[in-house]
Amino acid sequence: MEEKKAFVPHSHLPYGKVGSGFYSTRSIANRQVVKTATPLVLRELDAMALEKQSVVTLVDYGTADGGTSTSLIYACVKAIREKYGAKLPINVIYEDQPVNDFTSVFLRTQGLIPGPRSYLLDFPNVFVMASGTNFYDQCFPNDSVTLGFSSNCAHWLRDKPCDMTGTTFHLFITVPEEKEKFVAQAEKDWELYLTKRAAELRPGGSMALAELAVDQNDQFAGHTKDAKHCCHTVLSTLWKSLSDEGIITKDEVAKTNFILYFRRVDEFKKPFKCPDSPVVKAGLELVSIETKIVPCAYKEKWIKEKGDAKEHAKKYVESIRAWSNSTFLSGLSDSRSAEEKSKIVDELYHRYEAEVAKCPEDYGSAYVNAYLVIRKRLRTESTGSQ
Repeated sequence: MEEKKAFVPHSHLPYGKVGSGFYSTRSIANRQVVKTATPLVLRELDAMALEKQSVVTLVDYGTADGGTSTSLIYACVKAIREKYGAKLPINVIYEDQPVNDFTSVFLRTQGLIPGPRSYLLDFPNVFVMASGTNFYDQCFPNDSVTLGFSSNCAHWLRDKPCDMTGTTFHLFITVPEEKEKFVAQAEKDWELYLTKRAAELRPGGSMALAELAVDQNDQFAGHTKDAKHCCHTVLSTLWKSLSDEGIITKDEVAKTNFILYFRRVDEFKKPFKCPDSPVVKAGLELVSIETKIVPCAYKEKWIKEKGDAKEHAKKYVESIRAWSNSTFLSGLSDSRSAEEKSKIVDELYHRYEAEVAKCPEDYGSAYVNAYLVIRKRLRTESTGSQ
């Protein structure tokens, strides 16, 4: 039997008090990303013949604390109940790394954290559980998932390709060999991600994905035409300033890398184009893909309402810290205590807040997403399964 390679949790590790729902409370733009994807999900659901299933299984991959997808899953459960009645069991599963804040997931689903209303409060015969197996492994039994969804998750890579010279973010790499390594890792990981989902999906089942992307105008999350300052540039510049002042070392700066990759549309499409691709052989087909920009909710609120610039800056920067905090902690030397590391990273974000407070309208992190619909064919040549 092949020995399974252990997955070491990295990259997007939870920030904030466990059980507080910190991530979704701050990530209001991501909630808008999910809202934009909702019509795609509901159309896929409506096209399915669910009365033939003994149980409908809905999966939110890379769920974080569960808050960004609450309204989407509510809409799915409501649609199923309206079309099929209350007798059809619905199983909702939340997947993420084992270190995820699953406490917040369950508090949210039980209606114990303020936010969008939980479907558990309004609909019978609905069950909730979680999987702490990362999505680069198979998380569920073969042919068991009716409908999968994921928002802004598959850009996190399974492994770190290499350290980056002079930057923390792959799109600003200037060394060709380093860029090639990130491209290769991202291609391998995307194929792996898809083949694992292919095993889990029922024949005829679907995945709807809203993934961070680079669009045809070279815009990406945090770097759009309406933003004067890219969040990745600001973070990298401020991190280097700590080195210039002797607070951290140059080696620590070099070891600080976002282990992620924003794909272009052609890169998303590639595994579906070759008949001999493991993805195609597994029965997956790409139904549709399009890119959309979701404006920065914090910037829009500031322009419309103004208010206290420092308070605005704090909330805006917290929305970025929610997904970036662990990357900067990981770059610091293990010779430092956890307390010292925390203080250094606190200083980074305090400086970011100070910059934003000077001129809030110059800062904004709009999302650029590729919205994909993927289906598993009812019959595949490789298995002949129904």
